[in-house]
Amino acid sequence: MILDASSLIPALSFIVYIVFIIFGIYSRKEKVDASFLQYMFFMALWSFGSFMMHADTGLFTPLFWNRIMLLGLFGGPISFLQTMIYLSGTEKRRYQVFLYIGYLMYFYLIYLNLSGKVVTDAGFDASGFYYSLGSGAMLAYSLSYFFLGVSILLLTRQLTKSDNKFKKKTLRLLIIGAVIIVAGVAGNLYKPIGKYPIDLLATTINAGIIFFAVYKYRLIHYSSAVLNILLTFFVSILTSALFLFFFLPVFHLNSSIPFPRLLLLALVLGLITSVILSPLRTTTLSFLERVYGGKTFTYYQGLRTFSASLTSIVDMETLGNLTIEKIMSTFGLEWALMLVNDFNDRNYKLNVAKQLPFNGQIIEGQDQSICVKRGSDFVRAFTMHQGGAKSETQYLYKPQTMIDIDLERGDVAETLKASLVLPLKFKERLNGFVILGPQLDKDYYNQFDLEMLQLLSVQCSVALENAITFERLKQQQKRLQNINNQLEISRNKLEAFFDGITTPIAIQDINYNIIEVNFAARRYFEKSAEELIGSKCYKAFFNRDRPCLECLAQDCLHTRLPFSAERQDVKGLLTFQLNFYPIPVPKTTLPIFLEFFQDVTKQKTLQDELIQSEKLAGIGTLVSGIAHEINNPLGAILGTADIMLPETAEGTRLQEYTQDIIRYAQNAAEVIRDLMLYSRKTKSQPDMVNVVAVLENSLKLAMRGIDFGSVTVRKNYDQTNEVQANATELQQVFLNLIVNAVQAMNSDGTLTLEARQVGGDVIVIVQDTGIGIKKQDLDKVFNPFFTTKDPGAGTGLGLSIAHHIISKIGGRIIIDSEETQGAKFQIALPAANMDHNKIRFIHAKETRQLEDSFYLQRKILVGEKGYLEETIHRSEDESAFHLLAYKGMQPVGTTTLHLSEIEGEIPIQSNYDISAFLDGSSYAEIDRLAIIREERGSIVPFSLMVLSYLYIRGKGVDTIFLDVFSDESKLIRMYEKLGFRVIGTYNRPLSCTVMMLNHESSYIDTVSKMEHFVQSFFSRLIPKLEFEGEDREYIFKTMDEINKKTAMVSENAAKGNLSR
Repeated sequence: MILDASSLIPALSFIVYIVFIIFGIYSRKEKVDASFLQYMFFMALWSFGSFMMHADTGLFTPLFWNRIMLLGLFGGPISFLQTMIYLSGTEKRRYQVFLYIGYLMYFYLIYLNLSGKVVTDAGFDASGFYYSLGSGAMLAYSLSYFFLGVSILLLTRQLTKSDNKFKKKTLRLLIIGAVIIVAGVAGNLYKPIGKYPIDLLATTINAGIIFFAVYKYRLIHYSSAVLNILLTFFVSILTSALFLFFFLPVFHLNSSIPFPRLLLLALVLGLITSVILSPLRTTTLSFLERVYGGKTFTYYQGLRTFSASLTSIVDMETLGNLTIEKIMSTFGLEWALMLVNDFNDRNYKLNVAKQLPFNGQIIEGQDQSICVKRGSDFVRAFTMHQGGAKSETQYLYKPQTMIDIDLERGDVAETLKASLVLPLKFKERLNGFVILGPQLDKDYYNQFDLEMLQLLSVQCSVALENAITFERLKQQQKRLQNINNQLEISRNKLEAFFDGITTPIAIQDINYNIIEVNFAARRYFEKSAEELIGSKCYKAFFNRDRPCLECLAQDCLHTRLPFSAERQDVKGLLTFQLNFYPIPVPKTTLPIFLEFFQDVTKQKTLQDELIQSEKLAGIGTLVSGIAHEINNPLGAILGTADIMLPETAEGTRLQEYTQDIIRYAQNAAEVIRDLMLYSRKTKSQPDMVNVVAVLENSLKLAMRGIDFGSVTVRKNYDQTNEVQANATELQQVFLNLIVNAVQAMNSDGTLTLEARQVGGDVIVIVQDTGIGIKKQDLDKVFNPFFTTKDPGAGTGLGLSIAHHIISKIGGRIIIDSEETQGAKFQIALPAANMDHNKIRFIHAKETRQLEDSFYLQRKILVGEKGYLEETIHRSEDESAFHLLAYKGMQPVGTTTLHLSEIEGEIPIQSNYDISAFLDGSSYAEIDRLAIIREERGSIVPFSLMVLSYLYIRGKGVDTIFLDVFSDESKLIRMYEKLGFRVIGTYNRPLSCTVMMLNHESSYIDTVSKMEHFVQSFFSRLIPKLEFEGEDREYIFKTMDEINKKTAMVSENAAKGNLSR
């Protein structure tokens, strides 16, 4: 093995190229430049082949290694051209064409090389290394190094065209390197020189020039790993040289130790020493930092100290001034600025600037009229990455390329060129930026610059977050003072737009909150804008606690199509056609819609009049005929009889007959008058009515209209108060009941009519001794068109209309009937001063109240839900607690409470095993919640749940169970919002979901979900509560506990805030 200058130069070159390849792989860029790595690979292949050829290691022949060397030598110029194209930043098509041609030609050069037409022989003789050129050598070298000339031409053109002084320096270095390569390779054609690795020496010098260019002018970005590799390499070479310097004199006298062994020993010791002697390494690193950092190195230590002190600054302007001044003085910048996020208008405003050129002026200090939009390109680089993930970008820097910064001040915009952008991030929040302008003495930032600036940005981010928090506290009071004015301005704009429209319009969101109304809406509903805006539409317009049943707002928003519905106002005087129109909004915005109120009262009145005319057409025709055909002869009969009566003898039969004629004629005239009154169109206006008088008139009409036969009428009238109702409608109710009773007795039986005063209410009873009503028909008799009469004998509307009329005035009809035992209809009419729509809640104790509860369970649970009839009014229901809701006098909702301390086990235990959830204490079940269809959107369901919870908790019970059909997902979600959780299911016979609320285990430290709802709702519930005695005490006891707990939680939260 030969170790001399001819072999050591290629070996050194090979090591340098390998380090450069590692440098390229570890460079901190978005992608590695393949052309640079390729160029280094060819150079390494060239060097390795040359070393093996000149060292004559005995592994293969020198000629073999010569051909390996030529593979790298011929590929180097082509990859060198590609690297120059990349580093110079040109992408012209003609240069790309040269590259394609070059790589095709490279395969031809490989063929010449491997076929022995470039070098025919190579080896060692007495005079040393020799080689012989083949016939294709001149062609091969000329074609390959033609690309060096193209590279020089490319670099020269770029040099003449560029205006960037830093780029010109780079291009000059690259041209010098290319010329050195040409000179070195040309020596291969002259054998006395070519037998030495002059070409490799030249390419190594060129590699060093490229390395210096990319290192000095930041053509490729260094990483810390590369610096450590380079540092280790250079320290090893330096240490090895020192060892060799001492070895040569010492071993000079001992000629038995050859020089190659001494060199190998020096290299090994040098490598070991470079790793062990860290002080030398640290000193060398400091030296490299000083060389690399230039004059700015002296500022680094001060910059570190300054960045550590930033966190104590809480004023944004002071923070900006100190930071920008320090960076300006350290890096010699033309200008610099700091932007801070304004969370009000969501843009980045100028906090501090130094020497900032804008619109022909130089901006100094703070100017918040200048801003950068949130959607700017460089802002997006720090907010979102591809695919929507959070960006982890630590700074924005493009070597030798400026970054566009778009500044705006009103309508004036200007784009500045920045050299570096540092984000000011705190956790995931991007609070601002530090933007640096061009440097005065260079156009790059080295690794130490970037690391130091990154450290500064981290400290500045923390300080800025503190300053923003402090600034928000200062501005909070000012914002609170200005918010009323801002809201008023916005409201006035919308009112001006709407007030010119005569149709009432309201804009609402998906939660029925009124956003805006026009003047017509305020006039129609007689409310001010302050009363309407922000309130629920159903409460403001129709005085409801829940959305209207016929409301189609959600359908409109869901389908994005217009819908229409009808609704009466609170007083029942006006009928509106409600038109819903969706308003397109961004996906991130709460959906809104327009609601138009069109008054169709007159139209509906005309329709009602038409229906009334059609209904009474027959009666009207009949009455008219009677009036013309009977009234005239009746008048003549009465007149004649009146004349005859004085002329008849007292006590004679003739006088008796004359009096009978007068009486019968008067009765006939009264019948005609009553029929005309009944058929006449009357307004449904309530008035003070004598119930007994109306009942008597109804009886007389019935006796004249149908055959009573052998029916006996029994009357039992007490002195009663007047009620507020429509006399004609009330007469229609009594008439229907009397007629039905007589028909049910087949003109043979006893008709009992009673009227009595019970408290403030009037009770009217119509009872017969007929065939009665079948049990299965009791719940259907009030349904429209339901009848048990033969076809054609009845319409099935009589009792339905009667039930509607009584319900409208706040009363109720109660049926008590057994088959073959007759029927008893009890009409309860409320006192005149009673609110017919008032909701009230009671503890059902009396027989009638319990029957009301079971009636609702049969009607709702059996009729609608599919419960078995046998499950209503069970034995365990006798000792249960029944909650009942009335609207006026009508039962509208009920639920049943079962307590283990009273019943031992609750009903749910027969279907589902709850033992795993019991701890030995009392437990309860909320069972059989039944609400009539019309009240399911009102406060009744939630009120029953609230009262059930309060009563159970007042009894000292913590664990509450309930079950619900599994397909009633809305009801399950409502219970979950109240704090219940699903614990299981069972199927007997339908699928049911079992839920539990365990107050103590789940909500012991804070106010529970149920208590949260209860507390805000209870004040509205108190006026509707008609509980007495200990029942009322249990409920108010629970409310006192909830209020105390809420106060304690609020107090603890306040203490926690103060401690922070």
